[in-house]
Amino acid sequence: MGFATLLGAAMRLFSICLLLGGMGLVTDVRADMYYLIVEGLGGEPRYAERFAAQAESLAHAAQRSLRGGSRVSLLNGDAASRESIVSELQRLAEVVAPDDSLVVFLIGHGTHDGNQYKFNLPGPDIDGETLAELLDGVPAGQQVVVNATSASGAILELWLSEGRTLITATKTGGERNATRFGQYWAEALSSDEADANKNGAITAQEAFNFTARKVADSYEREGTLATEHPQLIGETAGTFNVAFLENRIATTRELERLFTELDTLESGVESLRQRREEMESDVYLDELQELLLALALVQREIDEARGVE
Repeated sequence: MGFATLLGAAMRLFSICLLLGGMGLVTDVRADMYYLIVEGLGGEPRYAERFAAQAESLAHAAQRSLRGGSRVSLLNGDAASRESIVSELQRLAEVVAPDDSLVVFLIGHGTHDGNQYKFNLPGPDIDGETLAELLDGVPAGQQVVVNATSASGAILELWLSEGRTLITATKTGGERNATRFGQYWAEALSSDEADANKNGAITAQEAFNFTARKVADSYEREGTLATEHPQLIGETAGTFNVAFLENRIATTRELERLFTELDTLESGVESLRQRREEMESDVYLDELQELLLALALVQREIDEARGVE
């Protein structure tokens, strides 16, 4: 191959790189979301029934949002033991990648003795320090952790972490009465009313605003003093979608089609590279440029559909 041919090939490869760089091609955007929903001990039948209904509603919202339950873990009844929670979070620590997201919902009763928070479970309770350590062990770059239990405000500082949005039903560990937060939070994830911007997706901030308002209104209607004051801490609450409504399913199906197209194009690039030695340089570069341009265009469609800047 002569110098002019080599120079031409180098210039064309450089042009391809500039083109793809300008279009913001990303090689791996298929981040996954995982849900963990835990229904704690009810104690009295009336609470057991409420917590069971809330957990089932949240699991349904998660399954609807993911179009299936393969990444939705529901621990309820006797299965919601300390051992099961530890085991499940340790499993998630192994399968979740840094680009993935984790959403955790804790429903039930919590206690705080002035020193330590505990989530009440069948059998031994689990303490806040253990839960913090387990959550920190999951490498998901973004997490939303919702603690809807009484006394949940006690863990606000303990569970704070980079990339984590933390939501609690109460302001402090001293707010020990059974909360109403879980009921309205479960409602929020399937509510058109909670979807403030009407885009078919419920962000953590939208769900929190809806829930906090409903909690406050319920006490006001009864003319009683509120015994819970929901809290939210986290920088991604306004952009983290914790659930999708039915009218958003079409969009997720469109994303699935785009990801399939992306897979096909990536396979085409790999196949072309394997045949490189058999091809003329100009032919190889022409085909490579065509495939990479198509990849960039599909990637841009995916980014736009996902709301990526």
